[in-house]
Amino acid sequence: MAEIDERYLNLSKHGVLNVPMTLWAGMLFLSRHWILLIATLASRRSAETIQFAAGGLSWLPLVLELPVLLLIFAGFSRHPTAGTFLRQVWRFGRHILCLTAAVNIGWVSLLLWQSDEWRRWPELFLASCALLDIAIILGVYRSDYIKQIFAEFPEPVAVDTPTP
Repeated sequence: MAEIDERYLNLSKHGVLNVPMTLWAGMLFLSRHWILLIATLASRRSAETIQFAAGGLSWLPLVLELPVLLLIFAGFSRHPTAGTFLRQVWRFGRHILCLTAAVNIGWVSLLLWQSDEWRRWPELFLASCALLDIAIILGVYRSDYIKQIFAEFPEPVAVDTPTP
């Protein structure tokens, strides 16, 4: 007799699967450049931090991570009153995560290719981030559970129209 995967029993109050913490962590990890920018600007300890945010941080990864931020917003908006746009974003969530991870891998590969010497910091850290990006891609595409999470969104609320 086949065993039941108990994760499928973890439903929200709207009758859809809850998003596991590991998926939230993966989405946050894929928006790491935004987290770095926010942490830098929030610290405001010196003029150098503002200068780093203005010129030292590349804006291209920030732009490329915007779909993940939109996906995070769609994940928090999984309720019956959500609009069709957020439903579509959630439906393509697996593709958004994997494309963002692939772009991050390409970005890291380019930076490591252009590196003159291999040091522990930042090259080893960047290579570790690329390995985590690979793990996210494998986890998102190999898991039927994650596939089911992105397939579910609460049904929209039916609008009652008065009958004459």
